[in-house]
Amino acid sequence: MKSYKLLFVLVFIFSANAYSQSGGSIGMSDARSDAMGKTKVTSSFGLRALGNNPANLYNDSLKHVEFIIPLPLPSLSGSIGTNFMSMDEYNYFFGYKTIDINGKTVGRYLTDSDKSRLKNLFADGGAITGDVQIQYFAISIKPNNDFGTFAFSMGDVISSNVTFPQGIVSIALDGNPVNQVYNFNDTKMKAWLLRKYSLSYARSLNILPIFQQISIGVSFNIIQGFAYVGLDHVGTQLTTGDGSVINGRGDFLAYAAFSPDFNVKYDFDKRTTAKKDFDVSPFPTPAGNGFGFDFGVKAKLNDVWSFGIAVTNIGSVTWNKNAAQYSSNMPIYLDDLTNQSQRDSLVKALTGKDGGKYISEFTTPLATALGIGASMNFNNKLLLAFDYNQGFNDQPGNSKKPRFSIGADWMFGFIALRTGFSFGGFDKFNWGMGCGFDFGFLEMNLGTPDFQSVISPNTAKRITFAFDSRWKF
Repeated sequence: MKSYKLLFVLVFIFSANAYSQSGGSIGMSDARSDAMGKTKVTSSFGLRALGNNPANLYNDSLKHVEFIIPLPLPSLSGSIGTNFMSMDEYNYFFGYKTIDINGKTVGRYLTDSDKSRLKNLFADGGAITGDVQIQYFAISIKPNNDFGTFAFSMGDVISSNVTFPQGIVSIALDGNPVNQVYNFNDTKMKAWLLRKYSLSYARSLNILPIFQQISIGVSFNIIQGFAYVGLDHVGTQLTTGDGSVINGRGDFLAYAAFSPDFNVKYDFDKRTTAKKDFDVSPFPTPAGNGFGFDFGVKAKLNDVWSFGIAVTNIGSVTWNKNAAQYSSNMPIYLDDLTNQSQRDSLVKALTGKDGGKYISEFTTPLATALGIGASMNFNNKLLLAFDYNQGFNDQPGNSKKPRFSIGADWMFGFIALRTGFSFGGFDKFNWGMGCGFDFGFLEMNLGTPDFQSVISPNTAKRITFAFDSRWKF
């Protein structure tokens, strides 16, 4: 399973969410929205609306064509980090080294207070996420206001959610005291590489006199999946007994699928075939295919107030190429660490070694999420926006924990300054900051939802970035 493990490690390390491919409730978006604290339901306009709220694709601008290409700035955003441990904390517990009296390099010896502090860091689980998203191409066309706006886009997303179980930390720190029960059902791990082709449409429908304008929008998304690794569930439990006896049950189920072009060979595949190198191409053969759609509404009460609601990433992907299943459901008993047979049995129960097999297919839902927002526009110079975001599953880029945000965008001629704050979700807290330059026919934006990491790197838990450009005619 070496190739399988290697590819996952690469996906995990470099997965660090894409412009119009915004993933779920916590995924990154376009640079402007990220700078506003990931506030986007009523404040993302034009092509920035894709993946956020397709109703905002329609606007009253005199511009009839917008497009995104890799020049002058590619539309790229990325994030990797944790929600539980800062750089200072990591260096304290794992980065400290010294030389002992025997000349050997040793780490820090943890006191009882240190152990308690480390456990508290993992109290909600040790969650790590990573996303990289890139928009290769997007175009929108609005023949006139009555006709509405059509758009097409294409982009990739690599995203991962990993949660280390609190039980691992307890075992490492406490050893195996008698009658201690360790559960690992809080373990989570999912990662995927997806490509999305989107066809979108938005138009104005003046159906309620109380509102100055109501626009609706929908995106139909063709999904190609190139790689997936994920745990379906973990129910492993260990109990310590007298005489250092450990018993319990190994219980988990995991799935994987990879594009045939990646030439990944699972450890259970005993076929003797010539080894092929990892094949990289712009259009690899999909390991899975799916369909999804986004739907949104925006209601403009007057020249100041607007309200919006959007449901994004409704759909699923069916993986049917190189689809594999790893499972374990077997008892664990260990009373002699020197017994090779017992150690092998423990490894099989915990890792599913020798429990892998090919299957015909499996299906994963997309990172479906709900967004509700409101905004205040002051003479097109200052925009204040408020959002509530809620994910419906724990797919990569998503969280079932609600997230609230507030953002602001000030225009000074052709320069825009942006900031915002986000509370809840995976990140718990974000302070966004960024800027933009609008030359009429060309717009460029830079932003980060984690500006606190820039001004205080030692307390940083994440590294994030976002930049993009958009042409308008």
